[in-house]
Amino acid sequence: MLNGKRKTVGRSFRIDEEWLRVLHDEAEKQGISVNAILNRLLQKYAYLRYMLRYGAITITSKGFSAILESCPEDKIKENGRNAGLNIARDVLLTMGVTPNYDFVILLVKKILSEFAGWFEYDHHVKRDKEILHLRHDLGRNWSIYVSEVTNAAFGSILKKDVSIEHSEYSVTVTIKKQNKNGIIHT
Repeated sequence: MLNGKRKTVGRSFRIDEEWLRVLHDEAEKQGISVNAILNRLLQKYAYLRYMLRYGAITITSKGFSAILESCPEDKIKENGRNAGLNIARDVLLTMGVTPNYDFVILLVKKILSEFAGWFEYDHHVKRDKEILHLRHDLGRNWSIYVSEVTNAAFGSILKKDVSIEHSEYSVTVTIKKQNKNGIIHT
């Protein structure tokens, strides 16, 4: 899917001149080719189409943050748990993948971070643990929501307990590694 070396194919298609100009301008700004921009857009659409099935909308982060901050914390937690328990698994199954560790990480890294813009994603692999650090600008309630989604998704899909810390602008998830005998490193 999104990992490993993939085979490419040549295709020809027609594009409106105005959109081609937009692509050229963006490619120049980013210092990459129009082909690279198109591949990113197609990859993003290939995964966001699943989110669109769930009624995803686009809103400015400032507007979303203002709405989110007006919500009671208990409702934020409840909605986050529901998303982690039910929606995350359903999204993966809708995509036709087996909900396993690699695809949960893919969901967090690619779909929620890179494609949906929920947060910036850093992943650190240590000898005894993995750390996911999720940074955003949406305030405390968003950190609470992301914490609940993450905790519920890892618990329900992977049957893994994770340690979660959150601050006003970040969530840190620590996943202890297990050895071959299933013993968790401490």
